[in-house]
Amino acid sequence: MNTGIHLIGDLQGCHFSELLGKKKRLKDLKRIISAKIEEVGLTELGNCYHYFGSYAVTAVVCLSESHISFHTWKEEKYTSLDVFVCNYKENNTKKAKELFDFLVKEIFKPEKIRKKEIKR
Repeated sequence: MNTGIHLIGDLQGCHFSELLGKKKRLKDLKRIISAKIEEVGLTELGNCYHYFGSYAVTAVVCLSESHISFHTWKEEKYTSLDVFVCNYKENNTKKAKELFDFLVKEIFKPEKIRKKEIKR
């Protein structure tokens, strides 16, 4: 039984979006990610973003389908990214992949991606 997909990314050599650069830009980051979640057809229930300093952010977004989380390390130019969605009522695999790809290409902009896809 395929109950969901878990996409895990180790993103190296990140050229972080300016949205991660300043605490006052976190509102914009939240808005953009929330809009993309809605655009792909997933449902956001709540979120928590914490700013540690320039380009260092931890975020968790709770979805009715499961969650998204990421943690950035400015000094290492590294981001760990986690997108997990369940497929109980419908197959959300395509939505998860679209959201993952958006975050990688538009927010973190890594030079190298190590991606793991786990069917759950």
